[in-house]
Parts: sequence; C-alpha cells; structure tokens
Amino acid sequence: MSGNVFVRSIRMYDRMLTTRPILTKCTSSLIIMTSADLTRQYLEHKQAVKDLSSSSEDTDSVSLFRASDWWDKDRTMRMSFWGATVHPLAVHYWFNNLERWIGPNPLNASKLTVLRLALRKVIVDQLMSSPVFLGSFLAYSALTQGKTIEDTIHSFKDDWFTIMKGGWSCWPLAHLINFSIVPIQWRALYVNFVQLGFGMFLSMMGNQGGAGVITPVDKLYQRISGSSKTFGSVEGAATVIGISWVFGGFSMAYNWRYVGWNGLGCGIVGATVVLMELSVVAGQSALLPPSCRDYAFLSSAAASSSPLPNKDEEE
Repeated sequence: MSGNVFVRSIRMYDRMLTTRPILTKCTSSLIIMTSADLTRQYLEHKQAVKDLSSSSEDTDSVSLFRASDWWDKDRTMRMSFWGATVHPLAVHYWFNNLERWIGPNPLNASKLTVLRLALRKVIVDQLMSSPVFLGSFLAYSALTQGKTIEDTIHSFKDDWFTIMKGGWSCWPLAHLINFSIVPIQWRALYVNFVQLGFGMFLSMMGNQGGAGVITPVDKLYQRISGSSKTFGSVEGAATVIGISWVFGGFSMAYNWRYVGWNGLGCGIVGATVVLMELSVVAGQSALLPPSCRDYAFLSSAAASSSPLPNKDEEE
C-alpha cells in the first residue's frame, strides 16, 4: 500500500514538473530550505546547551536556557524567501542553459562520453554559476539582516572564500552524479535534497559568518600536505573565476544560437554579479557602484601594511 502511494506521488510530481515546472520547483525548494534552516537552528541550540552544561555548574541556568525558544523566526523567513525565489529560479534557468550550451547526454552514449560531458558541466558550474549563487547569498543575508552596505562589503570580503570552499566540498561530486544520471527535469529536486544538508551550512554562514570555519576541502588539503594552513588563497580563486568568466562569457556569446536569450540573460546577469563580487574581494573600487567606493578603498587600505594618507599633510 505504501509503495503504491509513493509511486503515485512520484508520478504526480513528474506531471507537475511538466505542466507547472517553476511553481513546482519553487514549492519544493521552499520546503527543503526551510527544513534545513530549522534543523540547523535546533542543532545549534542543542550544542549550545551541551557546551553550557559542561562549563557551568548552575543547573537552573542550564535548565532555563534549555527551555528557551531556539527558533529565530526572522532567520527562517530569510532562508525560506531565498529558497522560494532566487534558488529555484537560478537552478531552473541555469541548468536549462547549461544543457543547451554544453549539450545533453546523447542517447545510447558510452559511459565515458556521459562522464566527460558531466565533468565539463561540473567545471563550468563550479567556476561560473557557484560564485554567482553563493556570493549573492552572502550579500542577501547581510542586507536582509539590516546591515549597512559598508558592513555588507566587510562581511562579504571575510566570508566569500570560505563559502566558496564550502561549495567545492559538496557540489562537484553531487553534480557529477546529477549531470550523469539524473534527467534534466528532476535535477532541481535532486539539488534540493542535497541542499537539505548544504542548506544547513548556508544557514550558518548567513547567520554567523565564516570566522574559524574549516571546510572539508581545507581538511583534505591539511591531511595531504601535512600543513596546518587552509587550502588556496582568495586572490588565486578570484583570478581563476575571473578568467573562467571571460572565456565562458565569450563562449556563450559565440554559441548564442544554442543558448538562446535564456543563455545570454544568464551570461549578462552572471558576469555583472561576478564583476562586482571580484571587485569587492580584490578591493578594486572603480568597478563598484559609487555609494560603495569610499568604503572599498578604506577596506583595501586597512588590509595593507601602509597607513592611509593624511589629508592635512597632503595639503
């Protein structure tokens, strides 16, 4: 009986993907992202109770904290809105564009051919789409928490590389499976289920930032190298992503007959977002909106060893 219910549910979902794809993907993404945030908040509260219990002998305080309300409703609303709007729409249009641009898996193709196409899509996705999505999430989280543009730029510079490495710890393998065996209409749902776990990481990054976070990529690098340093550098990642967008953007423009207006739209929006992201990360204030330039200059100067020029001395 339960098996029949499951099969009917799958068939109904498949029909909805055909008749109302965007609404279906937005709804499923909303449910899963909300669940991820609630799970993360509960685990954070449970860990806080455990830490307090081990460090405090005041049992009354521990009991009071344990009974306190662990649910931050504003935080859940932010994650739910992202899950119902930006996330499913970005996945829907980007995956369609990627399929037209790189090409679908040919019928009766060999496993090697399918794997080669999947690897190309993974590389393009992680170097072009991932920076746009994760960088936009950082900015969205900061601004919807009421932070100023200056504070948003500051937190963005601090957390950008950490959230990128978090994405590289999860999505290359997940998307290798996704692009290899999952039908295109089901890929958004597959991503949503992976997002149930990765969304908890996003919830943490959006609420607490990335200070002190060691990603699986960092741990793997430390184990292989025997060093205590974390993987890579902000400058190196920004350079690779920038170069990827230059070549990828020209490729999308050259293949506009295949990608269509959807692909060109993805390219224009993505290139604009990445340009602003890398401008913030690199401190290139000339590429930022005028309202952000002064702070970007100050932030870049503060990070260097030389003091800021004294205007009185210049005069």
